[in-house]
Amino acid sequence: MRIIVADDHIIVRDGLKLLLATSAEYQIVAETGEMMMLKALTAKHQPDLVILDCNMPGGNCGETLAHIKRNHPQIRVLVLTAERSGAVLKHLVEIGANGILLKEGSGEELLAAIRKVSAGATVIAKDVQALIDDVDFQITAREFQVLHLICEGWTNAAIAARFAISVRTIDKHRENILRKMDVSNVVQLINKAKQLGLVGN
Repeated sequence: MRIIVADDHIIVRDGLKLLLATSAEYQIVAETGEMMMLKALTAKHQPDLVILDCNMPGGNCGETLAHIKRNHPQIRVLVLTAERSGAVLKHLVEIGANGILLKEGSGEELLAAIRKVSAGATVIAKDVQALIDDVDFQITAREFQVLHLICEGWTNAAIAARFAISVRTIDKHRENILRKMDVSNVVQLINKAKQLGLVGN
């Protein structure tokens, strides 16, 4: 199995390489600590599996995952993360993560998840599912993307151009996001998104 390891902590990548080296069936074809670099590496190496930390510099995890799934649907993606925002984890499931584990799990759990994911199963750890189940609002994958861009200061017109859709559609997305998150303006939205861990501080 050809694997790319993506994590911005070198010690984590080294640990994963040592763990995977215990089995001759795994081959690390590339590694990176940059989200943007991961897109190029998946295109170049066409791995069977990407082990992905969702908090890396150089890009948004959800957008990167969606890019991989859209352009290389055969690649399985196992998210290994310290992220504890149920809304973020739910979003990753919705856009196609084949598995999500928290980093506090064991090496045995990770190896078992890799085997299941490579066999076609979806593996969501119990502690991850518990965090997802605690989410008390529902936003779609597109609304999540729009939320991130709003928090980065993008105008509705710029967001519409980014997704090649009408400004009116973005207006509706913005309205839905504000309603679902129970806020009345963008300042409140950004503060709540930060509080919930949906965007960085």
